Amino acid sequence: MTDNGYATLMDPASERAKRGAFFFLLLFAAIIFAMWDLARFLWGGTAVPATLSMGVGVALTVLMLVSLVPVMTARKKLDQGDDAGIVSSLATLMVVSLVMAGGIVYNWTTLTIGSGYGGIYDITSLWFLVHFVAAILALLASIMKITRTPERAKRERWVSYNVLTFWGGVVVLWVAFFIVFYIA
Repeated sequence: MTDNGYATLMDPASERAKRGAFFFLLLFAAIIFAMWDLARFLWGGTAVPATLSMGVGVALTVLMLVSLVPVMTARKKLDQGDDAGIVSSLATLMVVSLVMAGGIVYNWTTLTIGSGYGGIYDITSLWFLVHFVAAILALLASIMKITRTPERAKRERWVSYNVLTFWGGVVVLWVAFFIVFYIA
């Protein structure tokens, strides 16, 4: 691969990395289908309970949208060939993942699981926790690769692009989740 700063699908990648990328696609598909399948029960007449904190939902959604700034910053630095410059952006996204996981768990405490809405919310938001754990692990792996083996990180720049793309997908899914579970 020439060192032009851009990653392509044709970059050499180990079979293990390709299987990992396929796993991310399966996670995306699972949460999309689970969210829409469970949302049909909500649209069937289950109203948003008063105990669900709309303020927490709005704050988490704003946090997710603001987290696109470090994603764009990291992509710009990758395009410029500054692999080491994205570490702070990746660390910021890791902190956002932890805050999001905490916010989801907090909302679990405000809902009764026995209610139709609470059960559906808990199951669907559990899928998001799986995504955030995957994001934390991927971000941590990218940070470690960049800091410990910078030459390998330059050769395998596509990994960082994949992690940032995964995060962008999680942001889109969270916005859809917010609309379905908080507003609809």
